[in-house]
Amino acid sequence: MLDILDLAKYATVPVINGLTDYNHPCQIMADALTMIEYVGQLEGTKVVYVGDGNNIVHSWLLLAAVIPFHFVCACPKGFEPDQQTVEKARQAGVSKIEITNDPKEAVRDADVVYADVWASMGQKEEAAHRRQVFQGFQVDEQLMKLAGKKAYFMHCLPAERGVEVTDGVIEAPNSIVFPQAENRMHAQNAIILHVLGL
Repeated sequence: MLDILDLAKYATVPVINGLTDYNHPCQIMADALTMIEYVGQLEGTKVVYVGDGNNIVHSWLLLAAVIPFHFVCACPKGFEPDQQTVEKARQAGVSKIEITNDPKEAVRDADVVYADVWASMGQKEEAAHRRQVFQGFQVDEQLMKLAGKKAYFMHCLPAERGVEVTDGVIEAPNSIVFPQAENRMHAQNAIILHVLGL
């Protein structure tokens, strides 16, 4: 199987990173657009990710290195994001970056609470183990109450309902997961237009 990084290395045209194990920049572009639409801005907000320190977290950290906001990753011990990426975001000195193992404390005063599946593609054999380790990291109604009335819920989809998020949260009026999903198309269209110089 051809690796996207090899493709980018040897290609004579731009290669858009739609998703790798390390990061997911197209998703974060759509997420930023969604926040601007619903919260009103990205700058100065508090985004709290609850779950595995995965490619979504790495992309949020890389965004936090260029746009000022408060990013918190609440994950179980041993599932923290890549330390070099955390340091890169911190050393940029643009945003406040926190990595914690306490989701309840993390979500306080959040503008957005964000979740993703606990076992990504290629990790499905770890799913049962991860369900045990990630107990207490489900985004449920109680956790959203701690975040406050103004907090929106986001998820990059597809979600495993009843695992990382409850049905009640994903279907709540403050859940913006479906506009967020639609914004993938708009964000990726904009990226394509940009690389074409249009």
